[in-house]
Amino acid sequence: MALDAETAKELVRKLTADRDAYLDSLNRTHELLLQIISSSATVPYAPSVPRLTADVFRQLPTTTLDVESVQKGSGYSGDFDSDTDDGQSLFVQTPLDLEEYSEEGFRKHLKTHPWTFAGKEILYDIFEDGLMHQKGSLIPNVPGEVPDRSHITHYSIFDVCDDGTPTEIKMADTGPMSRSLAIWNRIKSINSDPKREQKAVGRITIVREPSPLLFAALHYTMHKHFDVDEMFQFLVDDDPALAKPHRAFSEDHRHQRTFVFNMEYYTVLGEGCVPQRWQRFDSTGRLEATHIPITRCGSVVALSLEGPPMGKVRNKDRRIQKKYGYVYDPFSPWRVLSMQAYPDWNSSIDSHDNIKHYVNGPEAFLVTVRAELKDAAKRLLEVYRAISDLVEPPPDFIFNLSTRDKLLFEDVNFTYSRRYFWAGQTLGIMNQDIRDMIETYESVFKDSVWDGTNKIIWPGSGDGSTSSRQAHWNRRLGLLRSGIEDEIGKLKTVEALNEKKMKIIKGLHENLFNGTSVHESRRSIEQAEITVAQGNNIKLLTLVTIFFLPLTFVTSVFGMTNMPPNDNFNHFAYTLVAICIPTYILIGSLNTDSGMKFWTTKSRYFWSSSGHGLAKALNAVGYQPKWARNYHKMHEEDAHPSWKPRHRRSGSLERKMISRFETNGGMPVFSPERSKIPPPLELGGDMENGEREEARATFEERQIRFLDNERPSATERDYSPASKFTTGGAQMSEKRVGSGSWERGAEESEKGVSRKGSLFGRIFGGEKERRGRQNTV
Repeated sequence: MALDAETAKELVRKLTADRDAYLDSLNRTHELLLQIISSSATVPYAPSVPRLTADVFRQLPTTTLDVESVQKGSGYSGDFDSDTDDGQSLFVQTPLDLEEYSEEGFRKHLKTHPWTFAGKEILYDIFEDGLMHQKGSLIPNVPGEVPDRSHITHYSIFDVCDDGTPTEIKMADTGPMSRSLAIWNRIKSINSDPKREQKAVGRITIVREPSPLLFAALHYTMHKHFDVDEMFQFLVDDDPALAKPHRAFSEDHRHQRTFVFNMEYYTVLGEGCVPQRWQRFDSTGRLEATHIPITRCGSVVALSLEGPPMGKVRNKDRRIQKKYGYVYDPFSPWRVLSMQAYPDWNSSIDSHDNIKHYVNGPEAFLVTVRAELKDAAKRLLEVYRAISDLVEPPPDFIFNLSTRDKLLFEDVNFTYSRRYFWAGQTLGIMNQDIRDMIETYESVFKDSVWDGTNKIIWPGSGDGSTSSRQAHWNRRLGLLRSGIEDEIGKLKTVEALNEKKMKIIKGLHENLFNGTSVHESRRSIEQAEITVAQGNNIKLLTLVTIFFLPLTFVTSVFGMTNMPPNDNFNHFAYTLVAICIPTYILIGSLNTDSGMKFWTTKSRYFWSSSGHGLAKALNAVGYQPKWARNYHKMHEEDAHPSWKPRHRRSGSLERKMISRFETNGGMPVFSPERSKIPPPLELGGDMENGEREEARATFEERQIRFLDNERPSATERDYSPASKFTTGGAQMSEKRVGSGSWERGAEESEKGVSRKGSLFGRIFGGEKERRGRQNTV
């Protein structure tokens, strides 16, 4: 049978621990026999038999394994004597104080304790059902499944004696018993059995997935030694992993005595498990090929050192008013409490057993933390594998075309885009939780803690030579540090795997996006072709309709009932040709750009001429509406003899202006070039009539040249009468006409001149400009 490295290492650890326990028992038996022999009167001489220690065992000729080489992974030092050379015990000797708790006190505690928000969240079902106000037993004794799911709660409760051996608490067999009642009977008292010879110096309490009632029971029996309200807050909050070492300067003595380590991360919901109501979880709750039920989980591990403080420590922080704090001996009586809220079946249940020996409470605490880190790596690795199975292509990807198309092109529900997004983000959040756990460990467990030089966390001699017990404890700390850092290394391995998988998911997402984009582009092109074809069909239908429209009109006219019934069809034929042929010609010409431009120009000219004629007619009868004033003033200006040169050029200038129109679908629009036409002029009042006519003729010629993309010559720019023209009330100087460009002058004129009225009026200015010229004349 092939074994992996992890299994082989675990077997070696167990074999070493069994061997240590055997040697310890053999050594005690040897000492007992020596005492019997030495005290016996029949034996005049007691032979000097050496103590059976690790060194003696190492010298035996039949030994094939070196003790020290095996013990490096065992967690036990190889020093099996309970006493050192200076007479100091290696293990804690002071027992815990006797404590007993009753059910009535438990009920009173539920009623009177000032519960925090986190406590109310955890004990919600108790307060909702009013369990503490109900008569009868507070702890139900109903074997089998119960509504509060306490039947799935797992527990490990040990009493540690003065030899460091954890002994599981066993109760007398009184018949079937509920899980809640069994746990309550084990935690409600300590050192209360007078028949027991060895008193407990330490208590290890580990409860996994407790019900609300068991949470309350732990609070009742432990709140004197731990700040359980704070531990409840750690469980309810989604904060990252954190550690609260001994807070020597806290006002609460429980904070001074306790060391709290909290871990928060995610796990796959176990089959048949239900998360706690305060935990965030996937509501689907079932593992499928396309779905992974993820839930938030966490645990709190705490150590409490009992007894009086061993000394004071000075506070060097000036921001805190308390100058001195208290520290406690790591070899004082102790308690370890672990509350785990993991809705799965992956918890380690063999982290403590009776083959281990704990020299003090910090060792049991570190062993519990190491087991929690091990479980964290195991759960996070399971999530990684589930996500890998979700996003990786199926085995038939290479051979199945439809499978490749599904992975390359997105469907209407965006299945793979959602899947890749969820997987990548989940792995990123998991990595953040892993980094938080690693940073918490590295920030608290520094070298000073492991070598015993820390002044607050488990202080010792510091040099390892003052006390043999301290030296032994330092060696144990070194082994524990090696084991914990192995678990930290596993977490870093999971983090590296997550990072690698995130890059793969990113590549899959990009490939999906590129393939889908190309596919959508092809569909867009096809849709555009369909749209063009539909437009051609509509155009054809329109032309057919237009073709029959004049025919329908003529036939409708000649189909009237009042038409002569016996008349020949000559009139019908003439009318049909006279209406249909021009209509078809007009429609055909309007379908071309040149035809649209031609008819637009003619229509504009027609309506302008019609307006001019109508204005003249209305003026002849003495009626001048507001819209006809511009036409009337233009008629007066044309009739004045001084305007004949301009009148002679106005037709050519207007043609130039019309030729500058651009068309959009046959409709005239103003082009940017037209907007740069030099502005209309106002004649200065200080000019002679001859100068005025000459200047106007010259300026109109410049306008025509500008429309022909010709710039004025230097001589024309220096023409002095032009420098006296004003545009929109502003003087047109050489800066604008001579030295500047026509384009810049046109842009400035565009801001000051409003071109209104007809085309002729827009060329030579608006109503205000013509009124100014008329007043000047």
